[in-house]
Amino acid sequence: MIQKIKSLIIKFLIKSQRFTGTDNIYVAKYGSYLMIGDIISLAAAFLLSIAFARLLPQETYGQYRYILSIMAILAISSLQGMNMAITQGVAKGLEGVFLKGFKTKLKWSLLGSIASIGVAIYFWFQGNIEFTLSFLIIAVFLPLFKGGEIYQFYLSGKKLFGKRVTYTTLIQILSTAAIIFTLFLTKNLIILLLVYFLSYSILRVFFLFWTIKKIKPNQLDDPKTISYGKHLSFIGIIGLIAQQIDSILLFHFVGPIKLAIYSFATLPIEYVRTPFQIIQELALPKLSVRPAEEIKKSLPKKLLKSTFLIIVGITIYIILAPYFFKIFYPQYMESIFYSRLLAFTLLVFPVSMMTLSLQAKIKTKELYKINIINPIIKIALFAVLIPLYGILGVIIAILLSQIFYFFLVWFYFKKM
Repeated sequence: MIQKIKSLIIKFLIKSQRFTGTDNIYVAKYGSYLMIGDIISLAAAFLLSIAFARLLPQETYGQYRYILSIMAILAISSLQGMNMAITQGVAKGLEGVFLKGFKTKLKWSLLGSIASIGVAIYFWFQGNIEFTLSFLIIAVFLPLFKGGEIYQFYLSGKKLFGKRVTYTTLIQILSTAAIIFTLFLTKNLIILLLVYFLSYSILRVFFLFWTIKKIKPNQLDDPKTISYGKHLSFIGIIGLIAQQIDSILLFHFVGPIKLAIYSFATLPIEYVRTPFQIIQELALPKLSVRPAEEIKKSLPKKLLKSTFLIIVGITIYIILAPYFFKIFYPQYMESIFYSRLLAFTLLVFPVSMMTLSLQAKIKTKELYKINIINPIIKIALFAVLIPLYGILGVIIAILLSQIFYFFLVWFYFKKM
């Protein structure tokens, strides 16, 4: 009976490939692992958000988000682009880049720690002891917090999605449990941040060495992979700043409570965005080995179909959003209006897939231009619109920058 059901599913997946234009067997085989893991991780993150909404004052949560936004900018030194380069290198059998990439990330992350100490000194002179201690905590943990996550991308490159999901899910569950437990004991910002960075850093490093022990990488290496990882990181600097600068500007212009309202408006959208991230993760190893002409011919048709499905999803979310917030985040009903508008940012997914194809084909110059021009425009829009319109200014800036992003990426994709 089980074999018959399996056979029927395989036949359905093969037939449905005419509509999706995608290797559905590959997606089902590997995507199911990622989907299960992400469902569990989303459940953990969702429970944590409810705990934050119900147990933590809005002002404290706004401060928490502000500190994490600055941390994300300081973490630029950890060479985030190295992760994707490792996935591509390992997918080609060059597993030696894994440990080499980890060591490189550790060394560069120390620059972020030094910068965090500088930020701590700034807040000390401002008389803000709470923020001073917070950034000293970040300085201590940043290299391991960011460097330890690289095991995920080694496992992705080897298509060991089941192991990756198991490890990352355990980390998410244990860290979330630690933070929620802490929330019941204290509302102290410093203690919350200490628990957050301590739990994630220790667990990530543990599973990094566990991965090395259980799935020992070969010694094949390619210096170009590390160099390419640095290139991806450098060209993404302005983009990473653009992703966090909205929270920082909101904190300074309208205060921590408004930042908390905006943060909760974005949470449901981030939950919905997870399946798109799974698709991108599955697509990168495939795109890395396919000819550029084949990608240019087949990808736009697939993305057009996905756009239609995204529009349907946005419509459903707009209808259901008030009920969702009333049940789970009743303290943040003001976030509903902004969350509905933010739902339209999901339309950027098809464009991000075209950018992914440029990364797969190592189009470094084109990626530099895309990842410099568009974020600069986005930051400029933030600087103008946030002081004038607050949270609404953030959303308008994001939507306008995404329109520009579409035309920019389409231009370079057609030239690929």
